[in-house]
Amino acid sequence: MSSIVRERDDGSQCWCEILFDSGERVFISIDGAPTASITVRRLVIAGLIPLTTVWELTPAKVGGYDAYVSCFMRMFSINEMKRRRPLEAIRNVLLRCSSTEQARRRLCELEANSMASE
Repeated sequence: MSSIVRERDDGSQCWCEILFDSGERVFISIDGAPTASITVRRLVIAGLIPLTTVWELTPAKVGGYDAYVSCFMRMFSINEMKRRRPLEAIRNVLLRCSSTEQARRRLCELEANSMASE
């Protein structure tokens, strides 16, 4: 099963490193204002160097900040009754994946489904 290598979600930093069953590692980062984004990058050399972007969600990609927030909420089924931190929601989805390719496909699928349900 994939596992968390390191994580920090304390209000000033929001990131997580995951080791997949395949041996690949990814780094999830969530950045706030002024340039909000959620990025998943593949890491190499024992998780030290980000190589490529596996998936990214930005306001520019989906049509503005409100659309960005709505897209994320639909993607990860976050509602008022069951509040979760954004990093926790993404992390839980990726921990069920076994490789970066499977993670990319899953995130793209969730994003497409959220855009279709607008």
